[in-house]
Amino acid sequence: DENGKKCDAVRQKIEEWKNEKKINENEYFFLLTSLIEAIDKCANTASVYGAFLKRLKKTAERSMILKPANLFINDQDHEIFNEDINELAKKISGDIVYLDPPYNQRQYASNYHVLETIAKYDNPKLKGKTGLREYSEQKSTYCSKSEVKKAFKDLILNIKAKYIFLSYNNEGLMSAGDVKEIMGLRGKYGCFKKEYGRFKADKSGSRKYSASKTIEYLHYVCCE
Repeated sequence: DENGKKCDAVRQKIEEWKNEKKINENEYFFLLTSLIEAIDKCANTASVYGAFLKRLKKTAERSMILKPANLFINDQDHEIFNEDINELAKKISGDIVYLDPPYNQRQYASNYHVLETIAKYDNPKLKGKTGLREYSEQKSTYCSKSEVKKAFKDLILNIKAKYIFLSYNNEGLMSAGDVKEIMGLRGKYGCFKKEYGRFKADKSGSRKYSASKTIEYLHYVCCE
């Protein structure tokens, strides 16, 4: 409750400063980044925001501390886009493209809805016990078993780059064979893989997992 009030007060002040033109756009987004990083460290969730825990975990009992976001300052020009990657790929080009899409059916929009609301500050209508916001228009085809391969193929064929890298794992909606087949359409395909201990959001041991380890793949293709 205390951290929620702190977060809300800080968010209101950031918006107030923006509206009163006391801060510029860069400063506005810097402060938002700092706030989101701070509140995430004391969120009472099991890594994602689709549901909250019934009892406060230790990190959630800590008081929120707002610290400046740690940014890498350099003299390079940067561009940030917020749009459908399949459409964006048709409009931009580069030397290297690194892709890190959703692996499974869990939609990012619902699993990070609290951070979305803090960022947008749009007072959405909420539903359910966890206060989900409406996200039907934000659903990703990469979280759909029936649509993911078609969407991924469309993306790979439209990317304008010399090299394409994809991070994925062995439990994704697409198999390693699916990825190899699609990325191989663009040129010489290769893959690195590494075994990792499974991330367990529930440390109590009450949840059963199908395997103790996962395999992370770094697929790549040298485009012809």
